[in-house]
Amino acid sequence: MALFNRKKGSDDGSDAAAEFVPQPEKARKWFQHAKNMADSSNFHSALVYYANGIKLDPELISAHESMIEVGIKHLQAGGKKASSKDLKGVDGPHPVDKLAAAELAWLSKYDQPALAVKALAAAVEADQLELANMLTIRVLTLVSRAKKVSRNQVIQVMELAKAAGAWNEAIAAGQLAMQMDPTDSALDTEMKDLAAQRAMSQGGYEDAGGKEGGFREMVKDLDKQRELEQEDSIAGVGGSEEQVLERAREQYQASPNSPDVLNRFAQLLRKDGSDAAIREAIQVYMSGFESIGEYRFRMNAGDLELSVLRREIDEETDAERRSELEQAMIARELEEYRERAERYPTDRTIKYKLGDIALRSNDIGTAMECFQKSKDEPKLRSRSGHALARCFALEGWHSEAVDEFRDTLANLDATERDLELDIRYDLMESLIELARADRSDLMAKEALEICSGIARKDITYRDIRTRRKELDELCRELG
Repeated sequence: MALFNRKKGSDDGSDAAAEFVPQPEKARKWFQHAKNMADSSNFHSALVYYANGIKLDPELISAHESMIEVGIKHLQAGGKKASSKDLKGVDGPHPVDKLAAAELAWLSKYDQPALAVKALAAAVEADQLELANMLTIRVLTLVSRAKKVSRNQVIQVMELAKAAGAWNEAIAAGQLAMQMDPTDSALDTEMKDLAAQRAMSQGGYEDAGGKEGGFREMVKDLDKQRELEQEDSIAGVGGSEEQVLERAREQYQASPNSPDVLNRFAQLLRKDGSDAAIREAIQVYMSGFESIGEYRFRMNAGDLELSVLRREIDEETDAERRSELEQAMIARELEEYRERAERYPTDRTIKYKLGDIALRSNDIGTAMECFQKSKDEPKLRSRSGHALARCFALEGWHSEAVDEFRDTLANLDATERDLELDIRYDLMESLIELARADRSDLMAKEALEICSGIARKDITYRDIRTRRKELDELCRELG
């Protein structure tokens, strides 16, 4: 892959990949032309204009997002793929030019996984890693939903996601590739490395980064962890899981402040799964957090404590006691994710999770604040918008709810159609409330139209048959 063959210049002295100088003012004019074309449903021209703007300002993520939205509309309208003339007009010697051309090729044919992978690779090649991180989930979704999934493409996405720092997507791609070939031992080893790198990125690297030599020490620990795993893979042939756990315990007792020795011991305790082992794993993680200062261990301990509560809830047969445990679970989740949000204030995934918990606990104010912030994460935009609209509806702000539901529906992409019925139903409910409050037959008719569409698609959906009858009566009453 080109990812591993970057060059700063050629042997003949030319410098095709000379330092890129963005031209945002010129790009803005292209983007405005693109928006005008999109507004008039001339999606093909809009894509070409967006590509020309991206050549000049590739770091403007909102432009890429808008181009993707146009690409989806272009696909839905049955638009044709970009011609070779279109692509040559955008292409050029610089990696940013290649990126713009690759995006144009893909988004003029959005549902083609091979083109999506090429666009993702071009983003990495052009060092547009924020863009690559944003694109990864879309590309992985397209690749994994193909009629015939290509394992080679899945592995390409894994490597590109790794290069972009999209660790969750890299691991998801690796897991899919492992399902397709469980005998791939090299990939199995790489998956362990990915899990370690994700942990370092989410907690260890940030904590170690403030200490002199901290990151180098973590790399040494990672190398040591690989050695320990190799030892176990050899010794495990003739050794039981109990023996492996005991060796890990001895190694931990000898080096309790080695992050990966500690983490490996705790993981083996988690694998054991007994109540005593889980309690010990929690203690090990908390000890690691207190002595080493890596917050990932504090989060691991919190996850285990929550898993213990979930198990208690699942096993409880008394309804009253189960309700008490569920309330305790929500309170504990709130405490846990409030702390994480304070620790990582820019992590929108944590914000979304905190918002979801707050919504379940009826803390609508906190939920709205969290969903408004998590909407800025492209991967969470639709789910956050839907949840935010539900918060508005719960507050009785149905005008704001209707606008938010509509915006969310308008921005759904082809990979998020599983959300559409839920959002349309909730939009219908807010329209019904507004129709009753304002005595508006127009809103009642719009709600009836939505209800009819849901009924035609899935007559068993929720209480749609009852809603259909209620809306008939409401329309007659207001008409």
